[in-house]
Amino acid sequence: MRIARVFAAGALVAAGVAGAVPAAHAADTSAEVSPRTVAPGGMVTVSVSCPYAERGWAPDSIEAHSQAFANGSVRLHKVENAAIPGVGPAYNGTARIAANANFSGNGPNAVGDSSNWSVEGKCPGGTEWRASFTVARNAPIHYGVRGGVGGSFTDSAQTMVTGALLVAGALGATFYVIRRRQSETES
Repeated sequence: MRIARVFAAGALVAAGVAGAVPAAHAADTSAEVSPRTVAPGGMVTVSVSCPYAERGWAPDSIEAHSQAFANGSVRLHKVENAAIPGVGPAYNGTARIAANANFSGNGPNAVGDSSNWSVEGKCPGGTEWRASFTVARNAPIHYGVRGGVGGSFTDSAQTMVTGALLVAGALGATFYVIRRRQSETES
């Protein structure tokens, strides 16, 4: 019986923490470029997580701008994350880096063997975001995201905490059921 009370208390604490995580991270804006180092002519994926908008509405796409992009900008499309209440919209898209001629000699963005660049934009509520990446002549050329390998986002703190709480709850429930069955067979 003591185990059941401990498990119930743990479940209540876990539910409280899981409920607080979206609120704690709701105001966070994050942006990421993958891969972080790319060769001229290669492809990068830009991923942005915007803050929750009180109105709940978010456009289907936003713009990302960088001088290193072949076209100067790319449209990022909304990724569905409605399963997590209180979390703002997320966007991602793929951009081609300008050709090698643009980064050498007399090109418009003449640099050495590698150079740091940024990509920036605005979330639906007007919050600005920025991410950095490196263009290196000796980097492997990436030709976009390989489908079926996994998501295009890295693990967020919210996802990690929620997953850990679910695993802990499952382990606790399993332990409780095993102990209960053992005590029933001993009686």
